[in-house]
Order: sequence, then structure tokens, then C-alpha cells
Amino acid sequence: MLKTTFLNRNLTARVLSFTNIRGVKRYATEATQFSTAKASEDLNVGNLRRAFNDVDYWHEINKRNFSVSEDDSPFSNFGIEAKLQTGLFRNPFLTSADGLRKFSHHSLSQAQELLNDMKSDKSLEELITYIMKLDRLSDTLCRVIDLCEFIRSSHPDNAFVEAAQACHEEMFEFMNTLNTDVELCDTLRQVLNDSRITDRLSEEEIKVGRILLEDFEKSGIYMNPEVRDQFIAFSQEISLVGQDFINNTNYVRSNFIKIKCEDLENSGISKLILNQLSKDVRGKHFKIPTHGYLAYSILRNCPDEEVRMKVWSAMHSCSDEQIRRLDQLVRLRAALAKLMGCDSFAEYQLKGKMAKTPHQVRGFMTALLSYMLPKTIQELKYIFDLKCKYQQIPSSENPSDAEIAQVVRPWDRDFYSSIHSVQQRRATSDSEQISSYFTLGNVIQGLSDLFDSIYGIRLEIEVTKTGETFSPEVRRLNVVSEQEGIIGVIYCDLLERSGKTSNPSHFTVCCSREIYPGETDFSTIQTGVNSQGIQFQLPVICLVCNFSTSTNPSGKPICLLHLNEVETLFHEMGHAMHSMLGRTRLQNISGTRCATDFVELPSILMEHFARDARVLKRIGKHHITGQPIPESLLENYLQEIKFMQHCETFSQAKMAMLDQELHSQRVIEEFERLDVVAIYQQLERKLQVLVDDKSNWCGKFGHLFGYGATYYSYLFDRAIASKIWDSLFAHDPFSRSSGKKFRDQVLKWGGSKDPWKCIADVLDKPELAEGGTEAMKFIGQSEDL
Repeated sequence: MLKTTFLNRNLTARVLSFTNIRGVKRYATEATQFSTAKASEDLNVGNLRRAFNDVDYWHEINKRNFSVSEDDSPFSNFGIEAKLQTGLFRNPFLTSADGLRKFSHHSLSQAQELLNDMKSDKSLEELITYIMKLDRLSDTLCRVIDLCEFIRSSHPDNAFVEAAQACHEEMFEFMNTLNTDVELCDTLRQVLNDSRITDRLSEEEIKVGRILLEDFEKSGIYMNPEVRDQFIAFSQEISLVGQDFINNTNYVRSNFIKIKCEDLENSGISKLILNQLSKDVRGKHFKIPTHGYLAYSILRNCPDEEVRMKVWSAMHSCSDEQIRRLDQLVRLRAALAKLMGCDSFAEYQLKGKMAKTPHQVRGFMTALLSYMLPKTIQELKYIFDLKCKYQQIPSSENPSDAEIAQVVRPWDRDFYSSIHSVQQRRATSDSEQISSYFTLGNVIQGLSDLFDSIYGIRLEIEVTKTGETFSPEVRRLNVVSEQEGIIGVIYCDLLERSGKTSNPSHFTVCCSREIYPGETDFSTIQTGVNSQGIQFQLPVICLVCNFSTSTNPSGKPICLLHLNEVETLFHEMGHAMHSMLGRTRLQNISGTRCATDFVELPSILMEHFARDARVLKRIGKHHITGQPIPESLLENYLQEIKFMQHCETFSQAKMAMLDQELHSQRVIEEFERLDVVAIYQQLERKLQVLVDDKSNWCGKFGHLFGYGATYYSYLFDRAIASKIWDSLFAHDPFSRSSGKKFRDQVLKWGGSKDPWKCIADVLDKPELAEGGTEAMKFIGQSEDL
């Protein structure tokens, strides 16, 4: 969720929301509800697990809801079709790509009407509602922009994707025009400076007003018209180039590399792998693919370092055209920052974040890297010893850190880690796959049980209506509170399919907010009522993963998750819970619409639950026998996933430092001679650990767009999450009192409360409330990252 403007607060979180169809006749609606209720009744009798594990069962339940014959149709007496259509996420516009365009135009019309109203009447009573109307204007546009963000990334229909791209550009242009509207800004400033008005506003409204004013000022609102026009042009071009960059991050420079047959045959690689490789037309070279199973098999199994280096470098290299996209992106951002009077894009971007300045970020990262380096080198020493023994490399008895770092290269990691894994399996004699105990249904049910324990909410499966999703394999989960009923909706698009991105994502289709005064059209949203009887817009989230399926003994597909995939699902569900429980009146500060360097905290905290043996033992049941997971098997695997964990953290830190470097003052200073690949490789050599000076991987680092200058947030929030886990849940991960404290002190506030104050309250450390250097240092001193 990346906050780019006051109307799109936190796109980096990738959140979407929508839906409710009431545009059909009452009797048709009641008939549909009858059919859906029948299916849902069957589903909700303990069958959440089965809905994800048993494909035949799921298809049968869907068939019962969607395929009603004319003879027994409850609609037959009314002379209408049995298969009533709704739109994507129950938005009646979204039955086609053209419908998406109509929805965008409809929303633009609503926004323009609201804008005209805000500018035409500036009486005292109207000004009291001004911030509320700004929020409504934002919500109107964000529901299209966020929807398009989701469709562009995940929808399988190219027609929808193309329409989403066009609508996104149209909305983004209108949004940037609003962000440079002097009249809107002047009126907002007048509202915030008039005590007759502020005395009648809530703290939340004043908070939103101040945030929006900061965003106005960040857009150079009081600069001359030419500069404002430049700002709009830069912002739009950054969006277009950035999306183009994102769309090409998964592509390698070439689909294969050639290695002489005799070199590969003498490399020690197994004949099983060799027999799967093709040769060139002259038969003198093997053609080794640079992506997919075979490429990783060679990295894991080829003893020849030269071969591994060539394959690894090719796998991590992108085209020159992709590097030009990255070069253009960082130049555009540097130019925008300079236009706004900042020394770097990082300085421009960090205003309003917890870290506040690039200097604070670099201080945090430097301290973290220094703290992690000895632990990382110690892990590399294990690979160093293996490599020296395996390749008969002479070394001193007590090698220096520099010697270890020089010998161990990134293409060594998979090979020697594979040797370690084999040795571990031999030592433990555990041949059974741990994934046999973690079906997708088991994990979803386990998440529901966990949330029920700590928050008093559960997940309930509901059959979707025809057209509500783009695939029958997408499951709808209602998030149900024990006090309030349904408080949100999660669409789970979790299984692999052709052409689908492999990156797990969390999209907010629309966020939670109270219904605005005078709002009467609920046709494109879903609504609920809270415990105080106040109607609100249900948050709607879509979780996207790419989990593979296998076949069980009955020949039916089953999705079995490895522990890292369990962790991924817990992480993404952490974002979803933030959206569900971040309940504010206004959408600008709802759920994940908070500071970018705070937004990952709830999701990273969930990773701690996913690595806790007490939680996993409750979830792990064998997909055939139903037997609980053996404790020894679980403990062995939990120990195995800790292997090289400090190297992984250090690698994340390197990426965060690259993100800072590519958005630093250096880009402006070297604007005419900028070389992004040189900057990447220089940083790699400087940081010394698993040095990559052979590839141009920086062009494959997609988060450079979404998290420009804020990628440090992952590590920063990981450090905070570690302290919260130790304080609240380490003694009991199912504690309702600890869950209530985290919910009340962190989650429920969304972005309405200063994140440093949230941390101070949840950790009972009031000295952290103001942030600053000492607070950053305290967070950086985390033992478990």
C-alpha cells in the first residue's frame, strides 16, 4: 500500500473493495437468497475445511446454486432466467470489460458532481461537512483505482486487464488534477484554521484533514501553474513506467543459455538431469533453461561452480529494455523530488512516515546490518567449510570474515544448502513430507480457529453468485464477529492457473468506512451494521497466491502446503485482518491505509504464529489418515527452516539499502551519467555478503516501484513485530487478552492514530510515543528477525 496522493492513500498495500447487488426485482433477490442460503447452510456446518480440500464437494455446492433447471427453479413462475448474473465482487456494472468502463465513467460523474457541490456552497454548515465530503470524493475514486489495480495484476481476461489499464490512467489523471487544485486546498486550510468549525469536528475528521493538507502540500499546491502541470505529468509518467516495469520483472534476459556438452557432462551433474536437457542444432551445446524446475535443479545439484555461476547469473538477469525502464523510473522520481524542492526522492517520500528522513532510515539499516553481520558470517562459515572440503580449497584454520565472504558466492547457496538438507534428512530419518499434514483446508480452518481465539472472529465459507468471481475456484469467506455478525469479505484466489502471477498479494477492493450522511445508493457496495447499530461499508479483500495441487490416492486434486507456504498465507491473512478490524468512520485512514512503514506489522506478526509449534500442531492433520502431525517431525522441520535465516535477513537488508540508494541524492547528482546496474553491483561489493557482481538483478526487483524508498519497512516492521510477539503472544499464542490488546492498541485504529503511539501503548513503553533516533535504535535492537 503506497500512499501516492490524498485520494489513493496507500497503494502499496494493494487493497480493493466492493459490492452488493440490489438492482434486480425483489422476488428475484429473495429467490436467489433462498438458493444461496441453502448452499451456505450446508457449507457452514463445519465444512470450511472441506470447501478447500474436497474439489468434488465444492463443485457440487456451486452447481446447486448456479445451475437450476427451469422446472424446479424458484424463478420459473416469474418468467425470468434461472441463472441471474451479478458482477465481479457483486458490483452490477462488472459483468464485462465494457461494464468496468461504464463503472469508471459513472464514478467520475459522481466525483465531479460532488466536487461541484463542494465548490459552490461554502456556508459555515457546509464547511463543517467539508472533510467528510473530501473523504467521500476519495472513496468514490479509490474504489475504481484499487479495483483496477487488482484487475491489472490478477484478472485472467485480457479484455478486463486492458479496460482496467485505461480506467486507471483516466482516474489517476483526474486524481492528480484534484491534488493540485488550489481552491480545494485553500478551503481545507480555512476549515482547519477556524475554531468555529474544528470545535464541531471529531478527532478523526481533524486527523484526516491534516493528512489531506499534507498531501496537498506534498503535491506542490502553491507552486505556479506550470510547475503543477509538471507535477501531474511526472506523476502520470511514473505510474505508467512503473506499471510497465512491474509487468516485466518476471522475464529473464534469455530463455536459455548454452554450455558445451563436454563441460556439462564432466561437471558431475546427474544423468537424470542431463537427459531432460535439449541440445542445439549442431549438438555441441546443451540448452539450459533459465527459469523453472530444471534451472533450479542444476543450481541444487551441479558440483561445477562455473556452471552454477552461469546459470544463476542468467536466472537473475533481465533485458536491457527492463534496465532502461528502471533507469527511467528512478530519473523521473528524482526529477519530481527536485521539482518539489527536495534533495532526493527518498526525502520526498519519507515525509509523514515513522522514520521521517533518509538519515533515520540509513541509521536504522546501518545498525541492523552491523548487528546481523556476525550472525550472517557464522552461517556462511558452514557453507565455507563445506565448499573448501568439497572443492579442496586450502583455507586457514580461523578464516577471516572477508575470506569467508570472498569464497562463498550466491550461486553456492542452493547447492550446499541441498547437501545440508540431505544430511539432515539422513540424520532424522524422516522421509515423510510435512506438507502431507497441511492441506489448504486445514490451514484455512486453523486460521479461523486462531482468529476466533484471539479476536473473537471466524471465517465462514459462502457460495458465490454467478459472475461474482472470475473463476469457480475462487472461494468467498465471510469474516464473522461473535458480537457484530459479518464485518468483511475475503475472496481467496489461492490455486495456480496458467498465466497467473506467482507473487502472493493482498488487494483491498474496498475498505471499511461508515455510510456517509445522505448516502442512499448501495448497489456497488456491501454493507453491515456494527454493535452500535451504525451501518458501514464492508471491507472487501482479495488474497492471491499460486499454490500448486497434487493428486491424492483417490485421484482427486489436493493442495498440500509447505511450511513456507503456510507462512505466506498467514502473512497475507494478517493484511486482511488489519482491513477487517481497522474500523474508522472515514476511509482515508481505514485498515491498511496507514503509514507505509507501519502497514506490514500485522502481517509480519502473523508469521510468528505460522512458525510456532503450538499453533502448527493444532492445524497439522494428515490429509489421508487424519492423524495429528508427529511432534518430532514438526520440530525437525522448524529447525530446518531456520537454516540460513540470518543470511535471508541480510539479503532483505541489502534490498532495502538498494532501494535507498536508487532514490538518494546521488541520482540527482549523477543524473546525466546514471548507471543503475553499476550502483547495484557497487553496493553488493560494499556489503560483502553473497556478492552478486555478475547479474543485473536490480531490474527484477519489482518492489522498487511499489515501495519506492520505503522497502526498509519490511525489516523495520519485522523488528517491531518481534518485540510485540515476545511481549504478548510468546507465552500463549491463543491468548484472548493479548489479542484484545493488540486489536485495541494497534489494529482498530487503522491510520487514525500515530503509529509510534500505537507501539508505545501496546508495549507499555510511553517513552517511544514520539519516535526519533532513540526509538529507532530501540526497535533495531531486536534479537529475532
